[in-house]
Amino acid sequence: MYTNSYDQNPFYPKQGDFEIIQKDEKSGYGVISYRSFDKGDLIAAITGEIIHDIRQHSLQIEPGVHLYDIHFSGYFLHSCSPNVTLDMKNMRVYANRKIKAGDYLLMDYAQTEDVLYRQFPCSCGSKNCRGWITGKKQPIDESDPLYQTFIQTKVAAV
Repeated sequence: MYTNSYDQNPFYPKQGDFEIIQKDEKSGYGVISYRSFDKGDLIAAITGEIIHDIRQHSLQIEPGVHLYDIHFSGYFLHSCSPNVTLDMKNMRVYANRKIKAGDYLLMDYAQTEDVLYRQFPCSCGSKNCRGWITGKKQPIDESDPLYQTFIQTKVAAV
């Protein structure tokens, strides 16, 4: 999955074990696993370009430092009940619950991000869904037209 421009690490994700595919129009692209993993299993090592700005497909390593990975981890979908956890210090991805072949790799974006590239309404459907997704240190942007539509939809549903 990673190009030859990166060092060869036996723990990098391999073609055939994972694929980036479009889940649907709303969610966009995600990483599907063709292997099963048990809770606690190492799924993969990750790599990419180290950058100092926030981009779509980047993951925060520490404040002001991000991993721009357009080959694997940058395409993990969000869920408020994720099935993976990221160790950004050691650049590793672990299963935090059982993952079956055919499952998408799902992370909670607030696990790594202080501020998101873009806030968005959540459609994960989990019992503990937060509804509107921001970074862990980011206030909701109430002026965002998408947020206004989200609030109106919630009010209309009640």
